Amino acid sequence: MIHLLLLTALMADTAPAVKKLSRPDGVKITYDVRGAGETTLVFVHGWSSERGAWREQANYFAARHRVVTLDLGGHGQSTAGRRKAWTLESLAGDVAAVVERLKAPRVILIGHSMGGPVALLAAARLPVVKAVVLVDSLHNADVRVTSEQAEAMVGMFSKDFRGSMATMVRAMFPPGSALADEVIGKAAAQDPAAMTALIADYPKLDLPGMLRAVKVPVRAINAAPRSANDPATNLAVNRKYADFDATVLYGAGHFLMLERPGEFNAILREWLSVLK
Repeated sequence: MIHLLLLTALMADTAPAVKKLSRPDGVKITYDVRGAGETTLVFVHGWSSERGAWREQANYFAARHRVVTLDLGGHGQSTAGRRKAWTLESLAGDVAAVVERLKAPRVILIGHSMGGPVALLAAARLPVVKAVVLVDSLHNADVRVTSEQAEAMVGMFSKDFRGSMATMVRAMFPPGSALADEVIGKAAAQDPAAMTALIADYPKLDLPGMLRAVKVPVRAINAAPRSANDPATNLAVNRKYADFDATVLYGAGHFLMLERPGEFNAILREWLSVLK
């Protein structure tokens, strides 16, 4: 009975407060807040994902920090009725609006995949951001998505959104991963119009300029390439543009925070300990 009461108390301590925020462009953002601390950690998910992708981190880091996980516009439980164009800048505005609502004095943004560039764009707007942590994102700032590549992807997803999503997401996991079907199901449920518009926006991104603009340390936890098609983290290139460093996990797929949460959390905890 004592153990049950203790478990119930611990769960109550880390249960999130679910918040809503209405943006002037018509989108309503859903976000969770847990814990307390001098530093607020804001976790930003990737393209076609949602805030539940951080479930292995949210309660863990809430023991020492205030932890915020949000659904970007058009994703998860946030609405897709954006009256303006779907761009990564618009998603950065979602992040900035949540941070400003929090009135936090010190924030670290943690962005997975597309959430990495979104976090960088948001950080450039927010003086309270003291560091950005990228998660399997921005391996090489000199490598850009071309217009031709984006157009091909938009055509593929416009023709068969669910099938294309299943094929692409499954390739992001090691063979036989039990997580693949779960992530595919959630990704295929996102708004197709918003997702394809965000793909089309990628060639417009100035990745070197985004790194230069943040003026704070940028750290990364990236997966090592598993095939010739996977990106490799290039420290020399990224260090041309920012105070950049990275830790690389071998044998992990793209969703390394879900696949290898123990190792991932230990690495992130170490980065946080030195990002004073």
